[in-house]
Amino acid sequence: MKTIAALDIETTGLDPVKDKIIEIGVRIFEGKKVIKDWSTLINPFIHIPAFITELTGISNEMVKNAPALQDILQELELLISDLPILGQNISFDLSFFKKYKVLQSNQSLDTYEMASVLLPNASRYNLSALTHELKIPQSASHRALDDAISTHLVFIKLWRLAYELPIDLLYEIVHHGEQLDWGGNWPFKEILSERQKVEIPFKDFLSKPISKLFKNNFSKNNVSDNSGTIISNEGEFEPLDIQKASATLEHGGAFSKLFDSFEYRPEQVEMLREVGISLSEGKHLLVEAGTGVGKSFAYLVPAAIFAVRNRTRVLISTNTINLQDQLIYKDIPDLNRALSIGVRASVLKGRSNYLCPRRVELLRKRSPQTVEELRVLAKVLVWLQTNTSGDRAGIHLNGPLERDIWTHLSAEDDQCSTETCLNRVGGACPFFQARQNALSSHLLIVNHALLLADIASGNRVLPEYEYLIVDEGHHLESAATDALSFKVTEFEIVRLLRELGSSSSGILSFLINLAQSSGKPSLFASFGKLVTKVSDLSFRFENQQRNFFQSFYQFINSLNDQNQSSNYAFQTRILPSIRTLPDWDEIEIEWDTVSETLQSLLSGIDELRKASIELFGGESEDTEDVLSSLVNNQLRIMEVLKQLTALINEPESGTVYWAEILPRNEKVSLHASPVAIGNLMEEYLWLSKTSVTVTSATMTTNRNFNYIRSVLGAQDADELMLGSPFDFENSALLYLCNDIGEPHTGDYQYQLNNTITNLCKATSGRALVLFTSYAQLKRTSRSITGQLAKNDIIVFEQGDGSSPSSLLEYFKNTEKSVLLGTRSFWEGVDIPGDALSVLVITKLPFDVPTDPLIAARSEEYDDPFGDYHLPEAILRFRQGFGRLIRTQSDRGIVAVLDKRVLSKKYGQFFINSLPPCKKMIGSCLDLPKQAALWLNM
Repeated sequence: MKTIAALDIETTGLDPVKDKIIEIGVRIFEGKKVIKDWSTLINPFIHIPAFITELTGISNEMVKNAPALQDILQELELLISDLPILGQNISFDLSFFKKYKVLQSNQSLDTYEMASVLLPNASRYNLSALTHELKIPQSASHRALDDAISTHLVFIKLWRLAYELPIDLLYEIVHHGEQLDWGGNWPFKEILSERQKVEIPFKDFLSKPISKLFKNNFSKNNVSDNSGTIISNEGEFEPLDIQKASATLEHGGAFSKLFDSFEYRPEQVEMLREVGISLSEGKHLLVEAGTGVGKSFAYLVPAAIFAVRNRTRVLISTNTINLQDQLIYKDIPDLNRALSIGVRASVLKGRSNYLCPRRVELLRKRSPQTVEELRVLAKVLVWLQTNTSGDRAGIHLNGPLERDIWTHLSAEDDQCSTETCLNRVGGACPFFQARQNALSSHLLIVNHALLLADIASGNRVLPEYEYLIVDEGHHLESAATDALSFKVTEFEIVRLLRELGSSSSGILSFLINLAQSSGKPSLFASFGKLVTKVSDLSFRFENQQRNFFQSFYQFINSLNDQNQSSNYAFQTRILPSIRTLPDWDEIEIEWDTVSETLQSLLSGIDELRKASIELFGGESEDTEDVLSSLVNNQLRIMEVLKQLTALINEPESGTVYWAEILPRNEKVSLHASPVAIGNLMEEYLWLSKTSVTVTSATMTTNRNFNYIRSVLGAQDADELMLGSPFDFENSALLYLCNDIGEPHTGDYQYQLNNTITNLCKATSGRALVLFTSYAQLKRTSRSITGQLAKNDIIVFEQGDGSSPSSLLEYFKNTEKSVLLGTRSFWEGVDIPGDALSVLVITKLPFDVPTDPLIAARSEEYDDPFGDYHLPEAILRFRQGFGRLIRTQSDRGIVAVLDKRVLSKKYGQFFINSLPPCKKMIGSCLDLPKQAALWLNM
């Protein structure tokens, strides 16, 4: 390995124009050999923000006598000379030197780029996460030299991972990267050069398809051994023996014999009986099962026995991947061990979740055109060394650009059929295999989004089913709303048109190239004119839609009387009254122009599609692929025309339309969502399926199912409400602060900061603090982080770039820590034991009433607050409370820092919704003492 300089800087902020360097650290190394470490503080001659001091420990006093940056630049240049410069996101560091015209010609290497390819499963790629992932000791301080040293150690580990790649794969990555300015080019080329001294690469690597080049890739062996078995929904069905099925979960039953830690739970057995009756008698059921009931086995046992006995299929829908994984990898295997009934189960996701080998081949052949495409392709090829499912859940896609590239590599292609897949890749396709497994499964697990996509398509997505169990059922409404919603921005339309391309790029370019090589010169001239026509219309549409969005922005912004520096998006519903405003005419005029061009463009694409079929359709896989891409592009453009026509001129009843401008952003996004989904659920689930069971830990408000029945259209379903078997009276303390200001008062934030700080000091952290607003979370974080750090308590906050799952892992594994979270942390968080002993609910979780969808739904009720806002908030409040006690032995305190729970009449509804636990009303000052006493009892 050649000599390299690892560089890191600390700065006053993230803007290289206005912010300044306050410290530089450099390590010169050759492999593991350290040649020199060098660092210096820098006087920025501007104030160092408090949060930077908290992060780095560098204060204004420390840099007062430090040299200016200009005074050490020569020494820095002599030190680094012409060495390659290594950094974590090195472009950021180098951008601070650009104005001084130093270090700009050195070869740059980026551990972020290397890690993005070599660690496809990693949840994050920042330096802290990489040291954790690669098991590298990490310095507690966030200082420049420490980070440069960490970057060196990360680089060494990544170098070894790259060195161990198959040489053919290494050669391919280098080949694709040669034409791009990519921070991973240099190390991969150096490694290949070293490897070539002893190995001869297979240089014609592109002639090997994925299924041949990568020995661990998809194979037909991934299809279950029983894939030929037919699952039938026909004939007479044998009802469950309810007593016999119940016995499996009772004392002396199959589960207690197999598992030493098995606990008999009467609530679980009662739920099993009711689910079994619903399946056997073709009834519908709503079940609320409190924490600890063990509802998974309560529905899996009757579903499995019923499905196997009747050779039928039971569909199980969940909202989260975590629950899907728990069911397929733990609960169902345990069930099979206990009952020995040979139940077959599989997970089926939407097409976009699976990699398409054919589309990967297309990208490999044409070679990536951007750094992002190269990064994703290389990441995928490395991932396929060990992954055999092709499931997107197994790969980390960082940011919207990488996720967008995945869509073009996924099986999200409506033109691809089973026959096409078999002909082209012999069925070695992850989606095809998942589909085959689904057809032979007794228990088929899907998520709510796929369930709703099937409903929206008229049951053309999923295999036939008559029996459905919906877990995490309180999410069904939001999942249905998401599945049926529409959003578009100027950027998304431009991206769609870029994909269509011109005679020199995109789909149109491929068509031209295919036409030129078709051997039909007599047809090529007219075909070329058609391509030019479509290209011209696309260009015209792009310019016109830009004007359209600009006029929309100006119109919406004129309605915005908020402070322009607001941290919140500005949203405006497109109501009939809005359409009567004088300036709306300008939008209609712009849209008339745009829609006319758009219709012409769609007609031109259709002509081109027909001409393509006539000219060369079906001659090769390449032509079929391009035609498939053309049709998919056409369908998405048609959806834009349909939805925007409705928004501007022809609104559909039951749909809410709105425009949104993000803070400090001059771009507008346009939206459409269904107001209510109850009728849809009633038509396609309750009335069309033999048996539907919907269950969750939180389905009732004010101890009845009325609200959820209304939302889901489940008027005729039976109901079952089961409490938790946990002893909340002795395990949970509910502390209600009676002297904190209400959230709208001026001193509330100050009181909130002090209360949380003092509470967390008294309990040594171990706290999850739930917010309803990210802005308030940030304000609180800035206030408490430094104070808690003095007590060696680390604050983790949502929004720092970490994924929720990563934050939870760090929180669990850090003895004295506090986790600040917003909406996604109010549910789905499972931290049993002492790691989570304190739960703080900062505000009652009411929805923002001005949100367009919330406002539209409110209008459906005679009493919007009592019938809609309050039930929604209670359900979310109950979910938040449920994060604390996860096992029989857990013990903790829930502190509610919203006085409205005591001062408002509706506050009692929140309290009544909780399990019976010890309650205490007291001052914020007394909370730390009472928490410490409770936890130490």
